[in-house]
Amino acid sequence: MNTILVGNEFIEKQKHLTKVGTSEDGWFTYYIDEILAKWILEYPNSEYHGGGLPQLRLIEKFPWEK
Repeated sequence: MNTILVGNEFIEKQKHLTKVGTSEDGWFTYYIDEILAKWILEYPNSEYHGGGLPQLRLIEKFPWEK
């Protein structure tokens, strides 16, 4: 499971997501989609101002799940 969306794919997918949480530091936002797949919105380029461009990454579990 290594699906990462950026650009137009990111924009289109974001239209179909429901927010379920945010990390305490505000850098990560967690979503589910229409089929209950789990996604994380993240800023992977910490060397850029504001973390660079955002990306959506498909994940197996949210951090609060065991």
